[in-house]
Amino acid sequence: MNIDRRKLLTAAATAAAAALVGCSNSATVRTGGVVAEPGPDEKAPPPEPVLGDKPNILLLCIDDLNDWVGYLGTHPGVHTPNIDRLRAQSYSFSRAYSSVPVCIASRSSVLWGLRPETTKVDDNDDTAAYVALMKSKALRPLPLIFSESGYETISTGKVFHWEMGTRRFWDVYQPYKDSPFTFGDHGTLFDYGVMEPGEIHTDQISTNFAIEQLNSPRRQPWFMAIGLYQPHVPWRLPQWAFDLHPLDKVVLPEVRADDLDDIPADGVTLARRPVVNINGAEITQYDLVKDSGLWAEHVQAYLAACSHTDAMVGQILDALDASAYADNTAVVLWSDHGFHLGEKLHWRKMALWERANRVPLLIRAPGMVEAGGSFDQPVSLLDLAPTLTAIAGIPKPAQFEGASLLGITPEIAASRPAEMRWGNALSTRIGKWRWTRYPDGGEELYDLEADPNEYNNLLGKTGKHQGGLATLK
Repeated sequence: MNIDRRKLLTAAATAAAAALVGCSNSATVRTGGVVAEPGPDEKAPPPEPVLGDKPNILLLCIDDLNDWVGYLGTHPGVHTPNIDRLRAQSYSFSRAYSSVPVCIASRSSVLWGLRPETTKVDDNDDTAAYVALMKSKALRPLPLIFSESGYETISTGKVFHWEMGTRRFWDVYQPYKDSPFTFGDHGTLFDYGVMEPGEIHTDQISTNFAIEQLNSPRRQPWFMAIGLYQPHVPWRLPQWAFDLHPLDKVVLPEVRADDLDDIPADGVTLARRPVVNINGAEITQYDLVKDSGLWAEHVQAYLAACSHTDAMVGQILDALDASAYADNTAVVLWSDHGFHLGEKLHWRKMALWERANRVPLLIRAPGMVEAGGSFDQPVSLLDLAPTLTAIAGIPKPAQFEGASLLGITPEIAASRPAEMRWGNALSTRIGKWRWTRYPDGGEELYDLEADPNEYNNLLGKTGKHQGGLATLK
């Protein structure tokens, strides 16, 4: 049976909007954000503090953090109390997705507010396109947009991808590259272990710098971006981070040996990449980890890295809340993309399934969004840049290709599905569906409510409908 793709998306959008309208009676949308409405028998809560006309913006940029955070409930072994604390104070977009599951492309999309096809940066190897983007006079990244609007701009850690000339975008700048702990100092993609005595983690250096800035007087509103490198590899961490995750308590991701049997050939190729060369033979990174007998140790190290990042978030939040800026600062936390630890027989990122693309997205902005509220339909990180400028009261730059998430409704979300790409493949998240199309014509379709682990491709290996979708035609 042939499927009309346009009708499929239209029907999915209609179904998603209808389902959300039916379950979203606890909140109404007003100009300026999503705010709670008390029910008929409830007392109105005391008013929250409201941000001023030009609030400060604190942007927490995390590298390779998938949806393994406590408040999302996706893995039993996580320990992220500080991110969970921020979530309680924030509005959560519980199904936020990166545009591209690699660092340089995702960050370029977010920081310029552009789709990857516009930035021309869709892989970590697209150095020439990235340099051209940074040199562009027509396209401006977020720190320049904020600077032109009267903000002091401050950066520490990995915000852009590497340095490569980004120092000029900031008024106050500490390069993470100069820290003693970086990827290059510790070798391989699979390096993990306890740090040497006296070694200071690069994220602690960035955090210390951020705290110094929060304790310093400033004469104008500020936009501060803090890039936390973990849980990106290598996972070399203080002992306490590993102690939070005893090895005998580590839960491995559920993996099925036949998980790729109903996936098109291009999808299988994607899953089995990247590879490493061992004694002249290529082996997938997943097989290398699995066959080493150290899978649990790698998962433990990833969890420890997530907990280390969470501790840095806690230190920054504590410093902000104790500072003179506490009442007039919006906090936004996001990750550039996710990370596979064996799901779909895949390791790392560079894939178009949930684990590689779903990320935390939290916005704490009193008076603009509801503390503790949640929006549970798919949204794209493409919308983050216009959301940040909207919080600051900056008119939306013409270059932005996304739209502000302030005031988003189920109907709006259904009309602009979250799209992500890798190579020449494109994946779309709308409502409960993930639909992926590969260059060879093969397709995947998952009902993520019924099948959150993406085990059952409803379009099958040949791309033909196998049942269950007739109502969407």
